[in-house]
Amino acid sequence: MTVPLVTLEVCRVPARDVARLVVSGRRAVRRRRRDPDVLLAKLLATTGRRFVPGDVRPTRWALLTCRADAEPAAPWTPPTALGSATLHLRPLASRGRWDGVDPFPACADHSDGPVAVLTRASLRARHTRRFYADVPAIAAEVGTRPAFGFGEAPLLRQGTFSLWESAASLSSFRRGALAHRAAMRRTPEIGWYAEELFARLAVVRTVGTVEELLS
Repeated sequence: MTVPLVTLEVCRVPARDVARLVVSGRRAVRRRRRDPDVLLAKLLATTGRRFVPGDVRPTRWALLTCRADAEPAAPWTPPTALGSATLHLRPLASRGRWDGVDPFPACADHSDGPVAVLTRASLRARHTRRFYADVPAIAAEVGTRPAFGFGEAPLLRQGTFSLWESAASLSSFRRGALAHRAAMRRTPEIGWYAEELFARLAVVRTVGTVEELLS
């Protein structure tokens, strides 16, 4: 099976153009979903590195697309964008579901370069307060590396995206991040999520001001 290509487009616009950006993003999602080779297409609101709704960045949005034929999606960034970045990614490992399906059904063997981590979950409403109480400590461990949170719906459908220099640097973080490890241990016990996805992806190519937009 061909390893799919994941495209993450992030753009920032003036406040006056946010509504127009959202409309164009939703249109792009509808067009892409009509393509039989598109496995996933999502328009995502974003937050900063604190990964909480109170840190929302209303002028920055992301469009995530996964194509089974490994061809890049047509560019979406509007002409009014103040800044943009596009990342082309190959799945390396994935577990879980997004809207009931596996969006990354095939994975590459390895990567010698930078990697990205994508997490996504649908929270159970009764655990929302406790879940977000744990987030600040985990965000502090992530530190200043390029990262942002995203959401499909307030509070309950959220995720994170982060960039790492290598698979080794990601492994080192996991060993030393005590708050993150504690939260992972509690996940099956508490049952935070109605649905969850964790994916590791190789960074194939980047275009634009990645550090500026993913921070």
